Amino acid sequence: MARFFNTKLWTRDLRTWYLYDMANSFVTIMMSLYFAQWVIVDNKVSDFWFAFPAVVATLILVFISTHVGAVGDRYGNHNRIFVWTTILAMLSVVVLIVVGRFVPTPWNVFLALVFYGVYQFFVQLAMVPYYAFIKHITPPEQYGKVSGIGFSASQIGNVGGLLLSLLVIGGTLTFFGTDRLAPVGLGLFLFVLFFIPIARAYANKRVQPTNSAEQPFWRAFVANIKDTRKYPGVLPLLLAFYFFSDAIATLSLFSAVYLERVFGIPDAEKANILILILIGFGIGSYIAGILSDKNSHRRVLIWSLLIEGISIIAVAVSTSVAVLTVAFFIFGLMMGAVYASARAYLSSLIPVAESGTFFGLYTFAERFASVIGPLIWGIIIWLLAGYTPLNYRVAAFVMGLITLLGIFPLLAWTKKVFPRLD
Repeated sequence: MARFFNTKLWTRDLRTWYLYDMANSFVTIMMSLYFAQWVIVDNKVSDFWFAFPAVVATLILVFISTHVGAVGDRYGNHNRIFVWTTILAMLSVVVLIVVGRFVPTPWNVFLALVFYGVYQFFVQLAMVPYYAFIKHITPPEQYGKVSGIGFSASQIGNVGGLLLSLLVIGGTLTFFGTDRLAPVGLGLFLFVLFFIPIARAYANKRVQPTNSAEQPFWRAFVANIKDTRKYPGVLPLLLAFYFFSDAIATLSLFSAVYLERVFGIPDAEKANILILILIGFGIGSYIAGILSDKNSHRRVLIWSLLIEGISIIAVAVSTSVAVLTVAFFIFGLMMGAVYASARAYLSSLIPVAESGTFFGLYTFAERFASVIGPLIWGIIIWLLAGYTPLNYRVAAFVMGLITLLGIFPLLAWTKKVFPRLD
């Protein structure tokens, strides 16, 4: 507990960095739980078409993220990229809600999905400068703890948002509406409220520019992939991250739909299960952050992935809600451990001057995973469409196998850490 209250972990820069993780979660969780069901359940659109806008956004992001990270390094302007991409993400959600409610069917669903894709693009692009800041605001011996606290803060946002959403869907709070888009409006309001002090803190926060040679964006990705050879351990981590993010993000995205299709659980019970997952995420990320700083980021990541893969398989084969709930809690616990240790591990492998570049690759791996994972999920659901809920169980089982596959790239590595440069 003394580690948690260490003043070095709570500087102004770090406090606002944690706060963004929390603020961002307000909208993310509402999209996963309520917007997904508004599209798939209420408007009877297939899982595949719900995932398609995120897939398109990701394909664009694949070619942009590494270039944006390199530009931030070159000119020291991560701050501007961070603030403006976040603002554009929030505006996209505003338009999504407006068209979803006021444009006639079926165009309302089509346009809402278009702006959902726009939101996905900008909110994930904002992660490039956000992740890069960790190399500039904390020393290497704190990477794990800072990463863990950040993810714990995100789960506070998720849990807090879900608890407030119960007031909306229960009819107590009707200001944002009474449909499944209402909680999305609530999440956006909370996001804006908490982002104001973050924007003020980071709007003028520049980092030391590298003044490196500028490259056309279509060459940046290839050049940056080649640069990973200079920093052993980076490419294996990115490959592993691609596999496990593929599976974990996909199951998280479709978790509410999975609970609906397989168990027929009402929204209030779905929210309770998701809250349990998020509490586990917060606990797991903080504990893993401490353990990875004390022992090994890589070792903690490998063991977390092993348990995570097993928990996902348990979700797929569970037949009782009680067993499912336990499996989902472990899933959340290990998800926090996986992401906290992975972010800290990459931070320890790269130099501060190229933090934006390599966190651009990290975001690329994360986002490219969000293309393939939902596509695999959607194809399985489509191929076994006549065998619901078996098709959802098979899709979840495959996600468990993909998570375990992410362990193998980590078995080949060479460790070389880079200190923080003031």
